[in-house]
Amino acid sequence: MTDISLADAESADITGLADAFRDWPKPAALFEHYLDERRAGRIDVLVARRDESPAGYCLIIWESAYPPFREAGIPEISDLNVLHAHRGAGLGRLLLDEAERRIATRAGTAGLRVGLYSDYGIAQQMYARRGYLPDGRGVSIDGEPVPPGTMIALDDEPVLALTRALR
Repeated sequence: MTDISLADAESADITGLADAFRDWPKPAALFEHYLDERRAGRIDVLVARRDESPAGYCLIIWESAYPPFREAGIPEISDLNVLHAHRGAGLGRLLLDEAERRIATRAGTAGLRVGLYSDYGIAQQMYARRGYLPDGRGVSIDGEPVPPGTMIALDDEPVLALTRALR
């Protein structure tokens, strides 16, 4: 039987998360930074575990760096990752459910930004099934709109912002 759980990240999780996500690469320093931001109240860090081992995580950024979200008071779900070996077990759904539940206590809308190429295909489909819609501002890089006709690299930087009403 598989045991799946969800909790706020703690200092004791840093090594396990860094080990689990070492091939991505997600070093311990990144998770230490996330915990510092959590202690400061700027983000929540949710960790999904399967059989007591970290299998996924996501952030809730209470004041988004993306200007349209920040100006509208829309918290952003960010860095949602589930290890390949644990996909299909509902961990992404579990993380999103909890993130949306928490956001709904403070705001009526959740936002997120998703990459554009096929590595993000599963996430794109999941967000569409959940009712996330483009914010209408097109593709952005570092929060800035990409003007029509601009040549860009299709890497992790260009994203499409999506929102979903929670209440």
